[in-house]
Amino acid sequence: MKILCLALTLFGIFMAGNARSDDLSALQTAVHIAQDEMEKALKERDADIRRVAKDEKDLEELKSQLEADRKRASQSASRYIESRKKHDKAQAALDKAWKK
Repeated sequence: MKILCLALTLFGIFMAGNARSDDLSALQTAVHIAQDEMEKALKERDADIRRVAKDEKDLEELKSQLEADRKRASQSASRYIESRKKHDKAQAALDKAWKK
């Protein structure tokens, strides 16, 4: 937005004619302001690119961890089912023995 305002200002100065020394000074100032804005935007872009790359790496690590956790959960569920069957069988045998 600042650059647009600056461009409109520069256009107005140019259209007014008379490229006097203060006009040149204003143009130089405008160029410096635009250059500063561009450098800030470049730094912000680079920081955002680095942050996205780090987040993508973290996401891949989390996906890998999630897959490992799911596998462990599936294995523990299977172990529980098998141990529950053994328990039920042993309990049934004990109940039967008590009835005799």
